[in-house]
Amino acid sequence: MSERTRRIGENEAIFRLFNEEVRALTRTFTVPAETMTVVCECGVRSCSVRFQISPEEYAAVRSDPALFVLRPGHDMPEAETVVEKHEEYWIVRKRPGLPAQVAEETAPE
Repeated sequence: MSERTRRIGENEAIFRLFNEEVRALTRTFTVPAETMTVVCECGVRSCSVRFQISPEEYAAVRSDPALFVLRPGHDMPEAETVVEKHEEYWIVRKRPGLPAQVAEETAPE
């Protein structure tokens, strides 16, 4: 299970980095928007579901390396706990131990 958990965390980190680039580009090239489009940060590498989130809410999620945003139902209970539910997305917190460690190690600077 620990190898699967690590792989899930690494997949989620890839999507988190992608969304960080989207956020940076949005701030650089556009006027402030009410929402931004991000990809699901779930642990399924083939998932490419997109959804809207406010830049402020996304920044709040990014302030804690253990938090990720994903589509409802894309959570993996063995690695994370749903802490907030919205219509288009859920916010999850990585469980203590290996999931939280991988999230911390792969957090954007």
